[in-house]
Amino acid sequence: MLFVGLAVMLTACTTYYQVFQVGTVETFQQDSRRMVYEDAACRITYDLWKDQGDLSFDFYNKTNQTLHLYLNECFILKNKQVSDFLQLDIHDRHDRFEGSVVSIPSGGYRHFICPAIQKEVFEFCHVNVCPSPMEIKVNNFSQDNTPLTFGVYLTYSLGQQSEKKMVKNNFYVNQVVNYHKRNFEQFHNDTVRVCDEEEVFQVQDLKASNKFYIGY
Repeated sequence: MLFVGLAVMLTACTTYYQVFQVGTVETFQQDSRRMVYEDAACRITYDLWKDQGDLSFDFYNKTNQTLHLYLNECFILKNKQVSDFLQLDIHDRHDRFEGSVVSIPSGGYRHFICPAIQKEVFEFCHVNVCPSPMEIKVNNFSQDNTPLTFGVYLTYSLGQQSEKKMVKNNFYVNQVVNYHKRNFEQFHNDTVRVCDEEEVFQVQDLKASNKFYIGY
C-alpha cells in the first residue's frame, strides 16, 4: 500500500523536482561546468546535471602513446551492482564502438555516453514529496549512510605494453532536496567575455556539475 500510495502521490505531483548532490571518493577538481579527475595518463570530465543524471564522460589521453581501453573490463557500478560497458552498449555521440577495444591516440579524447544514474525518486520519512515553495527540507548523507553510490571503473594499457591499469571514479549522493517548481526554476545573470565584448546569459541557480535531478 505504501508503494501504491506513493505512486498516486507522484502522479499528482507534476511540478516538483528531487535534486541530488554528489560527493566523490577520489580527488576531483570542480567548477560550474564540469568535474575533472586526472592522473599521469588521463583526464576524465563529467557534468552530471540532467534529468535522471548524466554519467557520460570525456576521456583524454595525456600521454605520448596510444591508449587502449578494454570495454569488457570497464564497468559502471550502482550500489555495488556491476555491469560492463559491452553489456550496457556504451557508445559515443555518433556510433557504436566496434569490438571490445577502443584506442585513443596521443592528445586525443573519446566521449562515452552512459545510462541515466537514477530513474526513481527517493522517499524519506517526514519529508513531503510535494513541498510548498516555502517548505525546503535538506537531507544530508555520509558515505556510510548514503542511499546511492555509483562509479566508473576503466581498464586501459599504453602503446604496445601488455600491462593493464584500472582508474576508478567513485561517487555517492551526499544530499537530496525536494523542490517546488517555483524554487527549482530560479535563474541569475552571468557574463562571459567573447573577444572584446561581454555577453550576459542566464544560469539556473541550482545547476552544478556535481548535481542532477528527477522531475515528477
